[in-house]
Amino acid sequence: MRWGIAGYGDVVERRVLPALRALGEEPVRLWGRDGGRAVRVAARHGVPVGGADVDMLIRDVDAVYVATPVVHHVPLAVHVLRAGLPVLVEKPLAGALGVGAGVGVDGLPCAGVAYYRRLAPAVRRLREELRGWTPERVEVRFRCAFDPGPGHPMRWRTDPALSGGGVLADAGSHRLDLLHLLFGRPEEVRARLGRRFPEGAERLAEVELRWASGTRALVRAEWSGEPPEDRFEVSGGGRTLTLDPLDSGRLHRHGAGGERQLTLPPAPNPHQPLIADFVAAVAAGRPPVCPFGQARLVDEVLVAAEHSDAAGGSPVPLPLPADGPSLDRAGAQAPSSADQARSHRGSGVSD
Repeated sequence: MRWGIAGYGDVVERRVLPALRALGEEPVRLWGRDGGRAVRVAARHGVPVGGADVDMLIRDVDAVYVATPVVHHVPLAVHVLRAGLPVLVEKPLAGALGVGAGVGVDGLPCAGVAYYRRLAPAVRRLREELRGWTPERVEVRFRCAFDPGPGHPMRWRTDPALSGGGVLADAGSHRLDLLHLLFGRPEEVRARLGRRFPEGAERLAEVELRWASGTRALVRAEWSGEPPEDRFEVSGGGRTLTLDPLDSGRLHRHGAGGERQLTLPPAPNPHQPLIADFVAAVAAGRPPVCPFGQARLVDEVLVAAEHSDAAGGSPVPLPLPADGPSLDRAGAQAPSSADQARSHRGSGVSD
């Protein structure tokens, strides 16, 4: 397929473009808010056309990958889908921006969100191990260093109006998606968000999710200079399953039968199986590994976490599943020139 790419940050150069090339796909358009930078990145990677014209992005292509700051994810996806093209969007869909995340996509082209950990072999094995077992507790812990100063190309991620939140939307969104994959939508969220940047994004998020089944998950996501951590542990009934680090591919099992460790390495470039799945989904007319309808559950939690924190950590019930307005009624548009000027800096995405 011929691809248009929206964005030119680290995730595009280091993962998306190499994955497309490895799969025999053809990137032919590269769009960015800074047209000059888009042209330079396109030339560096052998993409024929680059620029800031959003209509150029969808001209003579078969699909589009969106990897911009979060504020533009839904508007660009709507623009692409209205042109009758499949779209794959970076995470989260809209974060806690609360606008446009619930758009419906029934009857429209294939639309997916880049929660690539769903395809990791160790995660798939963990899902198999959970069949027939309802754990009591899940503990998710993530920590890495992130403290961009003024003028840093990643400073936009500290402004919730562009990023849709702080560490919870940025890195926590992947972990929240895994919780949805394994257990479905929770019924209650409690959260405290703290140590905020001057622009408003939190450096620390402590979130508790509860399911009707009795399962409870505690999620702690943090940007700090302390030693890095990335742990996903499920336990109950004398049995524990742990991925530590989450992306190591090492699944540790502890229970009545003793201990065992399985090693199921992930792909060196996790975007390669993600894009391969999306290409296959388009060809087969099936949903991608994470369709919009499932991805927006993460955004529900992000919004609920903000409301809970504002209420001093009080519980916030999540809404029952409901169809959002159709794309034709959503009123979303391509990014305005004012939006483009406001968020002209880099569009890399962290994990």
